[in-house]
Amino acid sequence: MKYTDNYNAKFEIWAKESKVRHMPTLANVPRFGWKKFSSYEDFNAWKKSIVDQIALSGGAKWTS
Repeated sequence: MKYTDNYNAKFEIWAKESKVRHMPTLANVPRFGWKKFSSYEDFNAWKKSIVDQIALSGGAKWTS
């Protein structure tokens, strides 16, 4: 069977390759834990404050 006909081919290819790929991470994202919000307005206000903190620190910095 050709890979183009097999929906699970990507998993077979990944299993055969078996190399660990290092992914970049964000370095300056503020730490936050689990939170519960009573409304979407509260949630959106919290998200805006996180985005504002990231913007004030100079934007997202990727590390490898």
